[in-house]
Amino acid sequence: MPRVSKPWFRTSANAWYATLNGRKVSLGVSGKQNKKAARAAWHKLIANGKEAKPEPKTEVSVAQVIDAFLADAKVKVKPVTWEVYERFCRFFKLDNGKRNAESLTPTLLEAWARKPEWSSSTRHDAIGIVETAFRCAERSGILSRNPLTGIRKPPKTSRGAKALISADEHNRLVADADPMFAAFLKLLWLTGARPSEIAGLRMEDVDFVQGVAILNEHKCAHLGKSRVLFLSAHALAVIRGLGVESGLLFVGEDGQQMTAQAIGKRLRRLYIKAGVRNCTPYGYRHLWASDALARGVPDAHVSALLGHASTAMLHRNYSHLTARAQTLREALAQVR
Repeated sequence: MPRVSKPWFRTSANAWYATLNGRKVSLGVSGKQNKKAARAAWHKLIANGKEAKPEPKTEVSVAQVIDAFLADAKVKVKPVTWEVYERFCRFFKLDNGKRNAESLTPTLLEAWARKPEWSSSTRHDAIGIVETAFRCAERSGILSRNPLTGIRKPPKTSRGAKALISADEHNRLVADADPMFAAFLKLLWLTGARPSEIAGLRMEDVDFVQGVAILNEHKCAHLGKSRVLFLSAHALAVIRGLGVESGLLFVGEDGQQMTAQAIGKRLRRLYIKAGVRNCTPYGYRHLWASDALARGVPDAHVSALLGHASTAMLHRNYSHLTARAQTLREALAQVR
């Protein structure tokens, strides 16, 4: 008799299964906490030497795939990431929840994402999240195959020069900001770091002798990569000026770490007060990268300072023509 696999739990069915002769077989035990009973049923199956009835093939709905994905993601990703997953998945489930999951096609998903109010970047994110849900369903055995293999996502668009915050705009924002948020903006200006990295910066992370901060919580932490934030003398002076002895350098109105939404709302109120055009926290990062490229800093160095894994992201999002105009004019002058 072929070897029977050990019992395994299927979250979507809330039941225990084993594999017999290549077929998934229900052990008749429900509830993840009943592992001991599942093992007893498994041993009985082996002892009897009888083939249990194979699990009847049932249709899995899109709603079941989405629900299983969100339940699994909730314990694996950061809350802010899960909220993005949940938002797009909720939209898709509302429109397609009752559909047989394996009847879905790349064409149907691409058509669903072509909402007139969505930008190319939003469509890219929506398709990517739904496709990830189905890929996870295939990997976990909920689906026998991923019906969305070969899906094509539209390219993400960069806000380009429109995202850049000029020196004059930065100075006006700092002048009208409270001392804490002014220091936050100054560090964005000086480092080119992600807003979330500055928001999560703790005094214990900062090495004033080496002029660096080692971040444990950052965007690429799940890849096992460390994030070293290099700090200039001016940036270190800003940190010292906060007078924080330990813990977070910056906290929100609730005393906790500022979220992306909270940072965006504070900046929105501030640019209205300062009479500055619409701008975003990431505008600082865009400008820092563009200025570095315009000043001839090698692409690899700029990518490393920004915390990118490669130069691909740099070229896609930060190599704005307007930011490099002077460099290109100088290059042109060498030709004619």
